[in-house]
Amino acid sequence: MQNQWDYYSMVGFAPETHSPEELERLTITPEDTALFLDFDGTLIDIAPTPDAIRIGDDDKKLLSALSERHNGAVSIVSGRNLKDVEQYLEEFTGTVSGGHGAELRHRSVQVPCIECDLERLEHIKNVVREFAIINPQLIAEDKSFGIVLHFRQDPSLEAKVREFLTGLVEGDDEFGLQSAKLAIEIKPKCTSKADVIERIMSFDEFAGRNVLFAGDDETDEAGFAWVNERGGVSVKVGDGLTCAHYRTQSPETFKHWLWSQAGATGS
Repeated sequence: MQNQWDYYSMVGFAPETHSPEELERLTITPEDTALFLDFDGTLIDIAPTPDAIRIGDDDKKLLSALSERHNGAVSIVSGRNLKDVEQYLEEFTGTVSGGHGAELRHRSVQVPCIECDLERLEHIKNVVREFAIINPQLIAEDKSFGIVLHFRQDPSLEAKVREFLTGLVEGDDEFGLQSAKLAIEIKPKCTSKADVIERIMSFDEFAGRNVLFAGDDETDEAGFAWVNERGGVSVKVGDGLTCAHYRTQSPETFKHWLWSQAGATGS
């Protein structure tokens, strides 16, 4: 538990001092609310491997209904590559961010976001891939601006993975670690979901609206903190220490709530 509290102190915001309220008690007004939705673990269930997720027709219908009700002020904010999210959500034409804010698409056009030392990043990726090869229970997930080591197949490897990745980027001015569910990622220090949400809020269809951001992971906590500071609504999907104001049990219960707010009923 001490490590969890140290993590929250390190990223610069306090952990929860009270239990989040049940999401079912919340009602929003679509006309003045902008939705920011994480992908894995929030809209869809976590799968044994990153490429094993499944998107149902109801999920696609939900996003269409939300986009219509919120007049386009709906954004997917994911740690996945932008290209991966687009592949799964081909019919979604709204705003999408990938790589924890490193990539951004708005109105079907990719928007320039960050610059980093790609040669240094490729060296890091090569070393991480080799580490995964000699540890076959690990999964190395390549990203446009980072790389992830998943230890979901053997959680006992967490300490080994953290020690290895820490040594790889220790003292690096540009790249750092991001903890996630049963995974640790190396990514540019300059990226965060908080930063990209702030940027998206400057787009016409989002500007001036209240913010609701939902996520399930440590990677979403900085976004929750940013939203909280500005009087918005933060929603934690699933268990775990959080600074979010509201909580719901699972992607299924979260989507049921979204359907209720969209004025329709999903199957």
